[in-house]
Amino acid sequence: MLSIDKFFAAIKNGGWHSIDELSDKLGIPTSKLEELSKFLSERGLITYQEKNRRIKIQPLWRLLLPEEQPSDPKATVATFMIPPQASIDIQSTHISNISNVELAVSLRIDNKIREVTIAV
Repeated sequence: MLSIDKFFAAIKNGGWHSIDELSDKLGIPTSKLEELSKFLSERGLITYQEKNRRIKIQPLWRLLLPEEQPSDPKATVATFMIPPQASIDIQSTHISNISNVELAVSLRIDNKIREVTIAV
């Protein structure tokens, strides 16, 4: 049985996909995939070119699919407090708190600082 998650994962890049290629990749008969494609096309989730036997996801629906998070075992996560009117240096990045309140800062780091979250 086809998982709809697997189907959308296979087409989420937004490009055209042949029915035959997807049939092999998903392990379902082409007739079932064509039936599903017609159904989803009629409801506006995908574009199905019956003549060319290919499909692609509609751009609006592509935006609603979750992005894959890369597994990054080398990443470091750190949270620290910066007192009011103080500064710190992390990996050659200077972070200053010019406010009058203590700040909680969270970082995700691998080779460089990739993400900064500041909470007051």
